[in-house]
Amino acid sequence: ICGVMHDAGKPVLAYFGVHPCFMLQQVADQLNFYKTLRRLANDPRSSLVTSAPYISLQVAHHVGEELPTVRPLSLYTRPARYSGRSSAEVLVNRRPINFWNVAAMLGAFAHENQVPFWFVDAQQLHYDNGHASWQRWADCAAAVYFPYDWLQTMTLYDLLALELPTFVPDSPLYAYAHGTNSRTAWHAVSTSASSGSQHLPPYNDWLSPSGRTYWWLLTDLRGLPGVRGFSSVGDLLGQLVECALDIGEGFRRWSG
Repeated sequence: ICGVMHDAGKPVLAYFGVHPCFMLQQVADQLNFYKTLRRLANDPRSSLVTSAPYISLQVAHHVGEELPTVRPLSLYTRPARYSGRSSAEVLVNRRPINFWNVAAMLGAFAHENQVPFWFVDAQQLHYDNGHASWQRWADCAAAVYFPYDWLQTMTLYDLLALELPTFVPDSPLYAYAHGTNSRTAWHAVSTSASSGSQHLPPYNDWLSPSGRTYWWLLTDLRGLPGVRGFSSVGDLLGQLVECALDIGEGFRRWSG
């Protein structure tokens, strides 16, 4: 559709939140789209941006054009704002299917170690109340975000827009993601791709631990203020206890 509209003389506005070819499985289709993408990127009437630098570097690898990045603002969460009123609750996101009940697991660790926090599953919160307002999220003391196949989903930016102190497990193992870093989906590389990105470790090379670490460090999970990493459950609980000594303004200063 982008190519058809461009050929018809229309400007194209494109915002990529995932790999541009994530719906194209055939190499020929991918190469054709990369040609269109390059034409659009060099057309001053059109604007192509990505939601994260990570995706821009993926595009550079395939096309030779590093698109600018405009991160999501999640303005639809307004006027909700972090309050920390539910000072014992920590919001937890998890993939709705095929994923452990991490809220229950973290709650069990907290209970056994007499840490005064209750971990609340964001999805279950919605089911229990019929709906969960943004302010209900913002009333929690903090949030824990677990990445999955698509590393940087809108939920991360929603939490940051609410000013929630957000904790993320700090491990390059999350860079082994079938969605963001598929090993098999996007092998096609345009002949017009420049050599500028060739010094980067291939994002889809799962046999390189150092490469996985490199791409993990490029994610917004590591690069944005307000996101704090933890190395273990004990580390997470310790950080929560330390930062909850002053759950109000102190928590806001720490996250900012």
